[in-house]
Amino acid sequence: MGLGLQPRIARATYDLNCLAVRLLPQRQHLIVLTYHRVGSAADLWPETTGLAECTLEQFEAQMAWVRQYCRPVTLAEVQSIVAGAPCPSRAVLVTFDDGYREDLRRAAPCLRRTGIRPVVFLPTGYIGTRRRFWWDRVGVCIQTTVRPRLVARLGPGLDLPLDTAAARGAAVDAVIELLKPLPADEQEGWLATLERELGVASTAEAERPIVLDWDEVRELLGVYDFGAHTVSHPMLSRIDAATARDELARSKAAIEEQLGVGCPAFAIPYGGAEDYTAEALPIAAEVGFSLVFSFESALRPPVREGSCALVDRVAIDSGAGLPGVAAKITWPRVFVPDWTRRAARQIARLLEA
Repeated sequence: MGLGLQPRIARATYDLNCLAVRLLPQRQHLIVLTYHRVGSAADLWPETTGLAECTLEQFEAQMAWVRQYCRPVTLAEVQSIVAGAPCPSRAVLVTFDDGYREDLRRAAPCLRRTGIRPVVFLPTGYIGTRRRFWWDRVGVCIQTTVRPRLVARLGPGLDLPLDTAAARGAAVDAVIELLKPLPADEQEGWLATLERELGVASTAEAERPIVLDWDEVRELLGVYDFGAHTVSHPMLSRIDAATARDELARSKAAIEEQLGVGCPAFAIPYGGAEDYTAEALPIAAEVGFSLVFSFESALRPPVREGSCALVDRVAIDSGAGLPGVAAKITWPRVFVPDWTRRAARQIARLLEA
């Protein structure tokens, strides 16, 4: 399943899924779809890093399918569901991470037409700036260099070809995977090394804003709800509890002050099981959040910590398209788990036995 079979099965069963999704009994919990970027490679260049789940045309098709076959729900409805209200059959919440301005503007007309109201999780320290996220800086370095290879002493050392578009995409993914677990100061050092080795000028800032500014956020309140995504987008498992509390509290306060509305929801940066600790939920509850969204390859009932609940989200695979989205919504227990990681964990347990 982890070797490309899921997209194939999804395409082969698409017509069946369109029928089955109408006939399935009510779920125990809703499906929360996660997007980061919407656009073509040309739209996103040079920051292209594989974060784009789909083009605009694909996004429009996916939202039309959700509107036709599912019950789109809002953040307020999710709060009610988690508090104990009945969950509508085929309930789907759409979310966006990181607040990419051009992508959210690009998606807005489709959302207005379909009446779907997503939640956008904002890293407030980036709002109104030209700062690039570190992973986008990796993309800019590799996409804009004129050098045919990347040879750098990053970790164990890298020697990667850059002679084709596919090779550059693979190189971006490899470097991001290498840098992701590092603390922010070490990431900054490696980014400087990458810029030097590839002969690229500083990538810290873009020529135009990457993330929405506060005026744009207020303008888009008619289309989106907004939640917090920390201030600086740190990996919570790599910072201490006091720093994590400050990141959550300041991002929540900034959104409430700027928008004049409550901010009940927080999305964990990166969001995988390895990206936060058991302290995250109690801290979120203490700060005043009622909903915390993770980003794991599993589907669990909401995990509660006092008045706060942790809700899993579903990844949208960039290569799967509409059939992949339909399959994950229709058969979440089969298509949502990450089969590669699940198999690896099972093999590790067998070896330990």
